[in-house]
Amino acid sequence: MGLLAIMYYKKRIAITGASGLIGGQLLKDLSNDYEILQLDLSTGHDLTDEKFVERWFKQNNNLHGLIVCHAYNPLPLKETKKVEPIDQNIEELRNYYEVNVISAFNVCRHFIKNNKSGSIVNISSLYGINSPKHNIYNNFTKPIGYSLTKSSIIAMTKYLATYYAPDYRFNAVVLGGVYDERFDNSFVINYSDHTPFKRMMNVEETTGIFKYLIGDDSTYTTGGVFVVDGGWTAW
Repeated sequence: MGLLAIMYYKKRIAITGASGLIGGQLLKDLSNDYEILQLDLSTGHDLTDEKFVERWFKQNNNLHGLIVCHAYNPLPLKETKKVEPIDQNIEELRNYYEVNVISAFNVCRHFIKNNKSGSIVNISSLYGINSPKHNIYNNFTKPIGYSLTKSSIIAMTKYLATYYAPDYRFNAVVLGGVYDERFDNSFVINYSDHTPFKRMMNVEETTGIFKYLIGDDSTYTTGGVFVVDGGWTAW
């Protein structure tokens, strides 16, 4: 009697910004459960190139889900200089929209065009729902372009969730400040003082919400904005 070979095929998901701090952690933590297709500028994938995005999703269909992590996000590093909001360079503002909104929408729409269903998770920001606490920064102002575009991600997520239900689920994740060893130490201290947990988020703590939203436990979850911030927005 012959042996019956049972092949187990992992569901496939795509992660944009897969070489970044959060994308890299998701790649590590989700790889046991999913086959992950990585998209990142560092590996030659320009997600602002509309034709590239169109070709890529045509060639890589049959996806279970998409996690959109890529973004233009200047950080409060030691060498970063302060720029007044009224002095924001307009070309740089356009760049925020090109990367954070237009390219994010483009990958979402080509996912829809090339897959019959799926779960899409976008990343917004604390500063997409509230103003930055400007006094926690030293010689740095969180650029207004970041807040403008991350609030747009929430609007885009709700729009697509309501229009394309029930075949596609769209949700947005708002993460608290994730610790990066490159941060200026005074910023880390100031940020932590405004959080009930008295610390920044560890990158390993980012994964849980994505596991839920990309998986099959969230089949009735769409149009949501999920805040995981250690209580930052509770005050």
